[in-house]
Amino acid sequence: MRTGTGRSRRSTRLLVSALAVAVSTPLMVMTAGSADAAPVVDPKAGKVVAKTAFDVKRDGFSFENWGPDDGVHRRGLTVDGMRAVFGDVVCARITLGVCSPTTVAELLQDELNESMSGGHCYGMAALAGLYSTKRLNPLPFAMPWQSVYDMKPSGPLDELIARMFITQSFSPTAQTEAALPASEILTRLRAAWARNDNYILGIYTDEKKEAGHAITPIAIRELGDGKSGIVVYDNNFPGVEKMIIVDPAANSWFYSTATNPSEPTLLFEGSPANPMSLTSLSTALGHHEAPYVRGDYTLVMVTDTNGSARGVGDVDWDLRVTDLNGNPIPGIDQRILLNNDNTGSIMVPKGKKFRIVVDGVDAGRVADINTTVVSAGGAVVVDDMEVPAGATATLDVDPTRHAVTVRSTAPTTAGFEVATQDSLRSVTTQTSQLAIGPGAPVSVGATSRSGVTVASQGRAQKVQLSVERSDALTDRNAASRTPIAVGSGGRIDVPVNTWTGWEPLTATVHSGGTTKSVPIPTR
Repeated sequence: MRTGTGRSRRSTRLLVSALAVAVSTPLMVMTAGSADAAPVVDPKAGKVVAKTAFDVKRDGFSFENWGPDDGVHRRGLTVDGMRAVFGDVVCARITLGVCSPTTVAELLQDELNESMSGGHCYGMAALAGLYSTKRLNPLPFAMPWQSVYDMKPSGPLDELIARMFITQSFSPTAQTEAALPASEILTRLRAAWARNDNYILGIYTDEKKEAGHAITPIAIRELGDGKSGIVVYDNNFPGVEKMIIVDPAANSWFYSTATNPSEPTLLFEGSPANPMSLTSLSTALGHHEAPYVRGDYTLVMVTDTNGSARGVGDVDWDLRVTDLNGNPIPGIDQRILLNNDNTGSIMVPKGKKFRIVVDGVDAGRVADINTTVVSAGGAVVVDDMEVPAGATATLDVDPTRHAVTVRSTAPTTAGFEVATQDSLRSVTTQTSQLAIGPGAPVSVGATSRSGVTVASQGRAQKVQLSVERSDALTDRNAASRTPIAVGSGGRIDVPVNTWTGWEPLTATVHSGGTTKSVPIPTR
């Protein structure tokens, strides 16, 4: 997906027609037999002028990129994976070497796993690169006499790929991604290969940067007429080579995955406004900064749960991030995750309040939006908010108080989570799906001294609440047994900051001019 003020995101599609690209070298691109057909690229065309030792049937994976966990891929990012990336800060306690996560880390883990529903391409490209450059030993997934291609999907391997995937969003790896002119891409690849190094190659669909994909560059071919080909291992297509056509003089490129005229095709088109990017492998195995610990910025992740690893079923929608008055925010850093899902990662300057707007949904379609905001000391999540065609959803965010107010021009619902932590404990408060609609916003956040407030305007609600607390001793949970009724204009105060986890938790409901206490039993 693409993010930013006034821009739209158009997802990668499986294309079978309407893709015409002018290429002047018959040797490298054979016509598909129809003016409406996608260009067909022969990855063996031209002459090899630089290469790695990478063999797609030895150093690539034999299984293709995948989206949500399924019968073959059954594990995503785990607590141990979070700890490997971010260090012991994700642990509320460590007992006999086993990490029990803070509630904030657990929330972030869940949302990062959700962001991989559109594919794990970055993780697969990173791991294949680490193996092929000998930065990482394939044991225990492959014995010394076996290759990476011999590896079979397994829980531990899936988890390692997921671990590599998430590094693209966090420092220091996020800072190593460089968008470069086509000629510089070729120069840097040659230099890296000469020292037995490599990069993760990032490509985006077009100048609108509709969606991204991560692949492994393995050779350069001279194609004539000033053009070059970057041969790649594309983890969407195991066991076969693909090729990007590059015109350094025009600073343009295109990537068509078709190798025969009848094959459904993904097409990516590059220009000075849509360059390729290179991300270093050198930081992938190192320590990364968790944004809720240092808090140098606010991390925003917006994901649509529709679609697949190859972009099938994606719903198109527009996203803008501005200040609360609708103006651009200086210093905002907008990134598109390298996968084919609708997932954006935005870094907003520390402490800055901001607005997220989602609209422009495809006619007849419904976007299913998850939004996660992580800042110093905690996070707030808006889950499973449906935005139908013609509607606009607005989220006003106060990252300092881990608070959000959600409005929608069409009736919808959303669930909320607020997680906070300090040196003594972490605590997460979760609501059931709450009704939102025209003139009926909902506000949730750590806005009171005692804890979390849930407020509804313009509509009565029935709210289920659950609370989880983690500290150096244990985890404790509380949950409402029945829905808590709150009238229009009412609110619920949940004193999670003063709850030790051992005594009953009591919420206070302010509604219709009355105040009453509601027990939330521990369990």
